[in-house]
Amino acid sequence: MRNIDGGVMNKRKSGSSLKAKSLLQRFSGVVFGGVFLLTWGLSYASDTHHQVMPGDTLWEISEYYYGTPDEWPTLQQINAIADPSKLQPNTLVDLNAFGPFPLSVLYRSGEAWLVKDGGDTLLENGDIIEADSVIQTGPGSALTVQMRDGARAVVPSNSRIVVKREGERGITFQLERGEIESYVPSNRMRGRPYNIETSTGVLGVRGTHFRAGYTDEILLASVYEGNVAAQNRMSTTEAPVSEGEGARIDETGSIQVVPLLPPPEGVDITSLSNESIQIDIMLPMQGQAYRAQIASDPNFLAIIRDQRSQSSQIRFDPLSPGFYHLRIAAIDEFGIEGNSAIFVIHHHGNRVSVQQEENAWIFEWLHRAHITYRLQLAADREFTRVLLDYEPQNNGPLKISRLPGNEIFWRVVSLDERNDMTVVLDTGTLNDSGQ
Repeated sequence: MRNIDGGVMNKRKSGSSLKAKSLLQRFSGVVFGGVFLLTWGLSYASDTHHQVMPGDTLWEISEYYYGTPDEWPTLQQINAIADPSKLQPNTLVDLNAFGPFPLSVLYRSGEAWLVKDGGDTLLENGDIIEADSVIQTGPGSALTVQMRDGARAVVPSNSRIVVKREGERGITFQLERGEIESYVPSNRMRGRPYNIETSTGVLGVRGTHFRAGYTDEILLASVYEGNVAAQNRMSTTEAPVSEGEGARIDETGSIQVVPLLPPPEGVDITSLSNESIQIDIMLPMQGQAYRAQIASDPNFLAIIRDQRSQSSQIRFDPLSPGFYHLRIAAIDEFGIEGNSAIFVIHHHGNRVSVQQEENAWIFEWLHRAHITYRLQLAADREFTRVLLDYEPQNNGPLKISRLPGNEIFWRVVSLDERNDMTVVLDTGTLNDSGQ
């Protein structure tokens, strides 16, 4: 841990190229007697312009600088380019087209509003957010916004943020309470500030993925990629926070920089019969608590469940069956969230619960409207020797007794009356494996 009372040096690598091919084209090489001499060419990418290399296209330039290829028409227009796929090498492309505003809503889960004097407005996907807007999220909600220059921010539940213009082409999120998770392209140009500001401290960002939280006059930060400069409000004291580190700034102005906790190991994920998802961390607990999030996308921009727990077990509210992305992180004694373990989960909440009770077996599963079910038992895995094929007449547990003592294969099959689709919900064996 580093306690910061003044400036601290903390180095981290940075820099990237437009594409691998463009990077190689910016070098020239000559072989002399088996020795390869590599020299750097005169091309460059400045804060305001990109020098075209052979093979560059406007959509590649747009994607590199703004995080999306979709801004190429604007680049074409302001640069008066006739053919965006045939750029003249060594010419300069003006990049000054975009600042961060306006922001647009990429995803909303739950309730999130624009707060105005005349009343709050519920945000919808695609809505525009201008400078000086106030954003607020409700309990169990999440909002993802995208800036015009390619940066993205996720605002979790119970957060309130004022979006401010910083200089001519920068942005500041005034975090009044709650959290914000930011994804800032590593190639974001200098002169375009990206700041998180609270009454306790300020986080200045360039090319990074980080999370910031503000509660009880304490600012917490976790840096997962790139670098953040943490500064308190009481002096010019600044501390660099690098990838794999976290920071805590309290009301006295003290800045503490600590390593992030490692990703949790020994994670067991279970789909329950009521369509809930249960997470168990089997190894000894790290830190003071865990945080688990479920998203519908691998980048966790569309978060649909977010939960904390002070125990090694986390249970989410029911979710529709399907594929989801899960990340789990430990929270240390300072409240700083560590590195995440990330999983792709196939949630099949239709699983059948099977329990043995004396000489009988009890089957139970979630019944849905417009669907009929059949419990099938067989003496072989291929179900060519069927012992039982039964359609329950009610939605309660199904008790089967007087079964032979040898291994029996079972399955529950559903038929959707609306589309005549038959699906095997779950399968297993009795006696031999004991379920």
